[in-house]
Amino acid sequence: MRYLSVDQLKRRIGITVAVVTGAALGTFTLGLLRGGSPGNWTWQLQSVLVLFLCMGVAVLARLLFAHLEHLEETRRIIEEQRTELALKAAQIDAANDSIVQIDAEGRLIHFNQALSRMTGYAPEELAGLKLHQIEPPEYAAQIDTTIRRITECGEAAFESAYRAKDGRVIPVEVRARTMESRGDLLILNIARDITQRKQAEIREQSRLKTLERVASDASLEELLTSVVRFVEESIPGSLCSILLIDNSGTKLHHGAAPSFPSAFNEAMDGLQILKGNGSCGTAAFLRQRVVIEDLEEHSWWRDFPAARDAGLRSCWSDPVFAANGTLLGTIAVYRREALPPSEDDLQLLESAAHLAGIAISRVRADEGRHVLEEQLRQSQKIEAVGQLAAGVAHDFNNLLTPIIVYGDMLMRMAPEGSPQARMVQSMSAAAHKASELTQKLLSFGRKQALHMTLLDLNEVITSFREIMRATIRDEIVIDLILSPGAAKVQADRGQLEQVLLNLILNAQDAIQGRGSICLETGHLILDDEFHRQHPVAKPGHYILLACSDDGCGMSEEILRRVYEPFFSTKETGRGTGLGLATVYGIVKHHGGCIEVKSAPGEGTRFAIYLPASASVEEPILTPPLRTQLQQEGSAEKVILLVVDNRMIREATADLLDSFGYRVLAADSPARALELAAGTTSDIDLLATDVIMPEMTGPELYQKLQEQYPDLPVLYISGYTSTPLQEEQESRQAIFLAKPFTLEQFMARITEMLFQMAPAVAEPPPLDHREMARLIGEQRGYPPHRKEPAP
Repeated sequence: MRYLSVDQLKRRIGITVAVVTGAALGTFTLGLLRGGSPGNWTWQLQSVLVLFLCMGVAVLARLLFAHLEHLEETRRIIEEQRTELALKAAQIDAANDSIVQIDAEGRLIHFNQALSRMTGYAPEELAGLKLHQIEPPEYAAQIDTTIRRITECGEAAFESAYRAKDGRVIPVEVRARTMESRGDLLILNIARDITQRKQAEIREQSRLKTLERVASDASLEELLTSVVRFVEESIPGSLCSILLIDNSGTKLHHGAAPSFPSAFNEAMDGLQILKGNGSCGTAAFLRQRVVIEDLEEHSWWRDFPAARDAGLRSCWSDPVFAANGTLLGTIAVYRREALPPSEDDLQLLESAAHLAGIAISRVRADEGRHVLEEQLRQSQKIEAVGQLAAGVAHDFNNLLTPIIVYGDMLMRMAPEGSPQARMVQSMSAAAHKASELTQKLLSFGRKQALHMTLLDLNEVITSFREIMRATIRDEIVIDLILSPGAAKVQADRGQLEQVLLNLILNAQDAIQGRGSICLETGHLILDDEFHRQHPVAKPGHYILLACSDDGCGMSEEILRRVYEPFFSTKETGRGTGLGLATVYGIVKHHGGCIEVKSAPGEGTRFAIYLPASASVEEPILTPPLRTQLQQEGSAEKVILLVVDNRMIREATADLLDSFGYRVLAADSPARALELAAGTTSDIDLLATDVIMPEMTGPELYQKLQEQYPDLPVLYISGYTSTPLQEEQESRQAIFLAKPFTLEQFMARITEMLFQMAPAVAEPPPLDHREMARLIGEQRGYPPHRKEPAP
C-alpha cells in the first residue's frame, strides 16, 4: 500500500474541492439557462443551498489543510527526535566505555557495542544474560551485595572486571546509578577498561622495586638481571638483554641475559660497535634507538645465525648512557614474532635503559670509591708503619752508637790476629750491618736528611750501570730505554741509586734462570684523570723511571702488601723485606708517586713518577740532533689531534708543531668534525682519545672515514692497555695507553706516518721548545696553544 505525502494529499483534496464547487456552480448555471426564474422560491432555495454547499466545502477544505499542516509539523518533529535518538544510540554504541542497563536481579536489559568489543561476545550472546555470568568468580560472588549498595545509595563507583570470551580478565572502573522505567527499578553501569592503567601501575611498582635494588649493595650482574626481569614481566613474551661497552669503547660484552640460550650470549659477547652490526652494535654506534621488526628480512642480522637458532624475529635496542652522556652499553628487547613495538613498549624500553644507566654508574662509582679508599687505607697504613719504623730506627741508632764506638776502641787495643780481635771485628761488623738496616728504616719513614741537587736521571742510570751489572746474575740482561734528551729532576743521588739497586735486586729474585730487566726514562704529562686515581701526583710535567722484568709476577694479595716493611715472599735469610719499602719512602720523600702492575706469570713493572725540575739556570733539554727520526716532508703532514684534556692537548700539539707537523687541535669530537670539514688540506693522521663525552674515538673515526677512507688513527686512552686487535692487523690503527711519555707518543706518530717502527732503545727526541714551555707553565707563565684556523 502506497502512502501519500501531505503535499500530495493537499493537492488531491484541492482538486476534489474545485471539482465539487465547479459541478455545483455548473448545475446552478444550467438550471438558470433552462428557464429558472430568480423570483421562483424553488430557484432561490436551490441557489442558497448551492452557495452554502460551496462555502461548506471551502471551509472544510481549509480546516482539513490546517489539520494536515499540523500533522506534517508533528511528523517532522517525530523524525527529528527519531534521528536524534538514533544519533545518541550510535554515540552510545561508539563509546569506548561499556554502558549497561540491568534490572534488580542483574539481568542485562540494554547494552552498547562496547560491551561486545570488550568481552568478545556477540550481542545476541549477551542478550538475556546476567551480569555475574561475564564476571570473574571473585566479582560474581559479590554481585548481590553490590546491587544492594547501589540501590541504597543511589549511585556508586568501584573497580570490577569482565571475563572475556577467550578467558582474559579485563579490569574495569565502574560508575553506577539507579533509574526507573515504567515503575521498574533499573541500574545504569558505565564501565571503563583500565587494563593499560593497571599495567602502568604494575610497571611503576616493578620500576620502584628495581630502583630500590639499585640503591642496595647488590652486584652489577644482580642489578642488571633485575632490570631485565622488569622488562620481561612488563612485556609478556619478550626476552631482554643488556650489553656493556668495554674499556676501549669499541666492543660490547655480555652484561645480563638470563632468558637467552648460552649460544646466543656467546655470539653477542665481544660485539663490535659498528653501523650495520646487528641492532645493538648499530644502536651503540649511532647512539640512538634501533627498531627492527623482522630480523630475517634485515641485512644487519644476516651474519647472526644464533638469533635464528634462538627463534628471534624482532629486536628493539636502545643505547644506555651515564648522566654525563658517556655511552655505557645497550639494552635490547627481542620477540619471537615479527612485531613492531607499541608506544608503551618504547617508553618502557627507554625507562629500562635509564635504570640500567643508573645501575652501571652506581656500581662503577662504588668500585672507583672502593679503590681510592683502599689506596687511602694502604697509604695510611704504610705512613703509620713508617712513623713507627723511623722511631724505632732512631732509638736503635742511639743504642748502636756506643757499641760501634767501643768496638773501634777495642779493635785498637786488641793485638792484631788475636782471638779477641776477631771477636771484636765480628761484633763491629754486625753493628755496622744493623746501622745500615736502621738507615733503610729511616729512608722508609722519610726521616733522613736529603742532599737535593739538579740531576739528569739518564746520567745517574748510565753511571750506575756497571754497579748494577756487577750486582745481578750474568744470565740476566739489563736493557736501557732512556730519553734521548736530559731527564732533569731535583733529587738525592745516593737515594736514586738506592732505588735503582733495590728495584733490580727484586727483579732478579723474580726471574728464574735467564731473563731481562728493562730500565726506562721519559717525559710525560700527568692529567686530572691520573690525579684522581693517584691524589699525591698533581697534574703537570713528570719524569718517568720504570723498571720491568719478565719474572714470575705477583698476585693481587701480594701487591696489596708489597710496600710493607719486613714483608717478603723470599725464604728466610734471603732478604730483610725492606727493599720496596725503602723505594716507597724515597719516592714519597721526593714528591713523586709509584705504581706497580703485575700478574702471575706475566712479569712486573714498577713505574715511578718524579716531578720534572723547573730550574732556569740549566735547561731541561739541550737541543738534540733530530735527524734520527725526522722524516722528509713532515711539514706537509696534517694531524688531527682530538684530546679533551687541555694540558695533554696543548703539550702534544706544541710537540708536534716543533717537529714541523701541521696540527688541527680539537677539544671535542664535534670540533674535530668542524676542523675536518673546514680544512683545505688532506688529513694524514687522526690522534684521538677513545672515551669522550660526545662520542667515542672509534665513532669519530668512522665518521671521518666517509671523507678519508684510508685515514690511519692513533687511539689514546687511560682505560685499557689492550690494543684494538682487529684494526691493528691492517696497520690502520695503533693504541697508546695513558700515561704515555712524549717520546712514546712521537714514536707512534712516526710509525703511523712513515711506516717505520723506531728502534726500541732509540725513541724520537723531544724538542727543547716544548720542554721550555712546560717549565714556563709550571712557573705560572701563560700557556701557548697551537690550533690553526680551518
